[in-house]
Amino acid sequence: LMTDWEDRVDRILGDDSEVGEKARKMLELFPHFPEAGQVETAQHISNLLADEDYEKFGNYLTNSKTPESVQDVILADVLNRPNAIKLPLLLETARTPDNAKAAEAKEMLELYLEDDYGTDWNRWQQEMEKWLKENPD
Repeated sequence: LMTDWEDRVDRILGDDSEVGEKARKMLELFPHFPEAGQVETAQHISNLLADEDYEKFGNYLTNSKTPESVQDVILADVLNRPNAIKLPLLLETARTPDNAKAAEAKEMLELYLEDDYGTDWNRWQQEMEKWLKENPD
């Protein structure tokens, strides 16, 4: 783990690179930071990362080994992303039983899809795809 994570983040934020590049640089260092560094850096990444570059960052939400405090930051950001990013990440999180955010993600899916399909994840997938077609971003 990097102990100088604050300095590294400050250097990235202060450099002359474009916003997306700053987010990518932080995302590369992200797994090497301690939990507190990940929480703070996740907030910066959330503000800087473009939707089209979101997949790698979103994987930290669906990964059950990601600390819950970090998942909290990412989940809050996911809710502000387009439906085509948001719903698949919520579904992947919900279907991972040992994920700390599984129940919360499932509740959010229920709000969007206006139903509860229990643990029938294929049905959730089908209904989500149908909903996304009817509700494009």
